[in-house]
Amino acid sequence: MNSPMLLEALRELEREKGISVEESISILEKAIMSAYKNKTGERNVEIVINRLSGEIEAYQLLEVVDKVENDTLQISLDEALKIKPDAVIGDIVKKKMNVKKLGRFAIQVAKQVLVQKIREIEKEKQYERYSELVGRVVVAEVLKVTPEWLDIRIGKLETHLPKKEWIPGEVFEQSDFIKVYVREVKKDKKGPKIIVSRTDPEFVTGLLKLEVPELENGTVEIVKVVREPGVRTKIAVISKDPKIDPVGACIGNEGSRIASVLKELKIEKIDIIKWSEDPKELIANALLPASVIEVEILDYEAKASRVLVSPNQLSLAIGKAGQNARLAAKLTGWKIDIKPVMNA
Repeated sequence: MNSPMLLEALRELEREKGISVEESISILEKAIMSAYKNKTGERNVEIVINRLSGEIEAYQLLEVVDKVENDTLQISLDEALKIKPDAVIGDIVKKKMNVKKLGRFAIQVAKQVLVQKIREIEKEKQYERYSELVGRVVVAEVLKVTPEWLDIRIGKLETHLPKKEWIPGEVFEQSDFIKVYVREVKKDKKGPKIIVSRTDPEFVTGLLKLEVPELENGTVEIVKVVREPGVRTKIAVISKDPKIDPVGACIGNEGSRIASVLKELKIEKIDIIKWSEDPKELIANALLPASVIEVEILDYEAKASRVLVSPNQLSLAIGKAGQNARLAAKLTGWKIDIKPVMNA
């Protein structure tokens, strides 16, 4: 270990694992010192690794006394002055030891501790790196398809995408590249565990942010999103700039921006509506793509409303199995009773 090769190995570790040489040396010093103390019982030892040569230096910490009673803990003033010319009684001086005294056992234990510490640091750094992905949509490679989950890889980290997190009706094949929403990154004994989804409402939000610069820079904001995976998503947006139409910004010229999102979601539909503090306007917007004749507020406190539509818009307003009306109610927070107007 008393070789420049030690430093080269630590530099290689820095390049491959991102663990600095100084950090590795500090760990190694403590590991060797701990191993030596455990073997010999001696507590007054200091290990130093030369930062330039890689040489391991061992020192015995001795108290300067008039009369030495224990040479493993004390040193005479005459001997101390040979080591430290300005030493006085009561000082602690460092006497260089023969490194071989450390013994193979201590060195082997130190190596094991270093490896363990490096693994811990690598896991922590990996956790920090992947934690930055929380709340974002990322690309994952499908490694294996089973009836209950997908084995996927994000960067160098492997995880599962459970069947319940698939969009209903989806079919995957090995080697597919798919997008997933990162819900959470947990610490685990084996390393960070990444929790992902394709059914989370924020998955659609994340997809949209990839296509709409105004969402990324904050000019356009998403106020609320509600979703029934595989069926429909409704997103309410506002603009901080009165010159920018938030809905138009999200849809893009001739639907160019929303097209990529719809392609990822396959059969799932998306309604992007303009948020309004006026409940009548908000409810009417939320029922898109249906056209509304009138919104009546029945009870502000109970948040109850009645919406009037023409007969040919009724099924569109309600939606298949009631999904359009249900999502509109979730988006607005209002109870919505939809009624046809026969003479409309």
